[in-house]
Amino acid sequence: MEIKTNHERAMNPDESRLKLPFIKFWGLVRWSLIRHKYLLPAFTIIQAAFALAIVYGLALLIPEINESAAIYLSSGSISLGIIAVGCVLAPQIANTSKQDGLFAYQRTLPVGRSAILLADIIIWCIASLPGVFMGCLAAILRFDITLTITPLSIAIILIAQITMICIGFAIAYLLPPNAMALATQLIMIGGLLFSPITYPMDRLPEWTTYIHQYLPFVPTTDLLRSTLFNFGTFSFVDLFVIIIWAIVGFIVSLITLSRRE
Repeated sequence: MEIKTNHERAMNPDESRLKLPFIKFWGLVRWSLIRHKYLLPAFTIIQAAFALAIVYGLALLIPEINESAAIYLSSGSISLGIIAVGCVLAPQIANTSKQDGLFAYQRTLPVGRSAILLADIIIWCIASLPGVFMGCLAAILRFDITLTITPLSIAIILIAQITMICIGFAIAYLLPPNAMALATQLIMIGGLLFSPITYPMDRLPEWTTYIHQYLPFVPTTDLLRSTLFNFGTFSFVDLFVIIIWAIVGFIVSLITLSRRE
């Protein structure tokens, strides 16, 4: 095995400069994974129960489940699982980190603030995958639905995860604890009861359409429904809406993380 001397390392400064950012970023990802290693199994159980409750529980409220209702419940369970992890669980854990001093410690690390955010986003994307899997599995077992797994549907799932996580981080970093808790609960209650995620849009008053089309939750569900379940049409406007929300959430989080006290 070849061992480089200090002199040989000094002769290759370009190689060291290229590897150093990757090493730092990989260290952040590992650190984030270690910090959340006890939470990931708990999140898996919670998301599995959540998906089953929507697909099996809400189905009991509908006398006759036709194909359309089955697709709405199935796609809704996946979408609400992603929203729950990104906009409820992630900000709660991030807010706990603020109170424990970890937020202040992150600001002292000799790494880019964007790298800190990206590392946490990767871990939370991994954390929300069990919910996506359980939602798909519950839909197949309960309604015998055939899913369309394509590069586009996988990309939409990934974009949806990133968008909700960025929104959650922005809420956690920007708001004080009490306001953060209220915001996350409003998102979850609104998603379950007042957003056409598990039921068609036409069941709500017409004026609510103008609200939901600019919020990220319904466009995300519509994209998942069109790509994963082949139900409805794919809308680039919906894609544009959720990407804008992801960018805004990331920028707000980055500015807050970089701000000096």
